[in-house]
Amino acid sequence: MNSHKYSGILAVGMSAAMILSGCSFSGGMSRLVGTVTDTGKETVVSASSQEGTPVQTLSFNTDVEAPAFKSDLSGSTDVAAGGKTTLSAEAAASDGGEISYQWYSNNVDSNGGGTKIPGATSADYTPDTSEGGTTYYYVVAINTVNGQVNETTSSTHSVTVWANMYWQRNADNGGYQYLNHDDGTYPSNTSMEIDGVTYTFNDSGFAVDPDTGDYVDVTQFGESASSTSSSAADSSDAQSTSVQSSSAQ
Repeated sequence: MNSHKYSGILAVGMSAAMILSGCSFSGGMSRLVGTVTDTGKETVVSASSQEGTPVQTLSFNTDVEAPAFKSDLSGSTDVAAGGKTTLSAEAAASDGGEISYQWYSNNVDSNGGGTKIPGATSADYTPDTSEGGTTYYYVVAINTVNGQVNETTSSTHSVTVWANMYWQRNADNGGYQYLNHDDGTYPSNTSMEIDGVTYTFNDSGFAVDPDTGDYVDVTQFGESASSTSSSAADSSDAQSTSVQSSSAQ
């Protein structure tokens, strides 16, 4: 069997999912556990055991079936700070191997070079939404057969957390936008749950009925809102678009 093997010395108790990244196996291993020595035929990754912990050897082998994801993870999600969203990326292989997972986060839209998320080793992952901003997530699925492994890296999925927000009513068209206090940015072309109500936002960031496109009065759901003046609504600093009708056409 003509195969290219990478031998890695890993601490017992760590699964392959905890050490394989979206980068090359040897590159990822060298960053995580120590020195890489290229012998010409195989790449041996060596590291010392911690506090005398026994070690074992696993081999990366392209002849092992690479796991296939059952669905595409790519896409984006908007969520209010403190809200919940769960990413799912189940994978399978037909050779009877054991499938394990490791999730990563990244500050750029790339499924390599991210930061391993401790404990995120199942097919599902629920990101932390306590702070605002956009984070890109991806997962590596690992198929292990008789101590040999192969892996597949998913696409990225962006999660934007909207924090420090307030509702503002546009005095010209009566629509409501969900604005950031710091920079006036707002969610658009998306749906998200806010205070237990799911809102749909059009391309100008106004809350609308998803079926009719009409503006939604968010105060009927108990939301409080400030109001812009006509001049503020026309200002680019207000991050809003004036629409001369009662619906978001």
